[in-house]
Amino acid sequence: MQNTVSEYVHMKPNVDRILAALCHVIKEARDRKRDVSQYDLVKTLFLADRSHLNEWGRPITYDNYTAMKHGPVPSLAYDLLKANVKSLRDHKISQLPWKAVHAGGSKKHFFPLKETVNEENYLSLSDIEALDDALGMVLSLGFSQIRRLTHEDQAYIDAWREDGGKAAYDMKLGLLFDEPNFEQAEILAEYSPYV
Repeated sequence: MQNTVSEYVHMKPNVDRILAALCHVIKEARDRKRDVSQYDLVKTLFLADRSHLNEWGRPITYDNYTAMKHGPVPSLAYDLLKANVKSLRDHKISQLPWKAVHAGGSKKHFFPLKETVNEENYLSLSDIEALDDALGMVLSLGFSQIRRLTHEDQAYIDAWREDGGKAAYDMKLGLLFDEPNFEQAEILAEYSPYV
């Protein structure tokens, strides 16, 4: 009997790590005297997760990525940033550790609340370094260059369907490795730390 490897796997998103990562990036942006939008945050998580996966063999957040019009998006982080009521209820979150302030149109900027997640409980030094590096890239390149960069990612190219009629398409975790690795993706999905 042949052992088959599935190209589509779903990790169990680690809510505490996702919240800690978002809080860290929001606070780090404030320390750099920069405002961050939802777009900046989801692209920072994507670049950091991908970088950490390739350098250390695991992502930071264990979130699942979808291909959307403006690039890859971490599904649960996106729902939390949008304060999706179902996601908040499902994960027993009564209050988010940031505030979102309208910045014109539908754009919002995110600011940390004084009482935020203790990042050190959930993030390693390598996680923080990857997040800081990714944030630096997002802030220095800006919307159009980050959009172009993330649209060139193989996992995004494979998933996105311009004429598919859906707003989001599942991305293959195995394609986020520099060298596609569906076996390792299955292992990550099976053993992802769920809290």
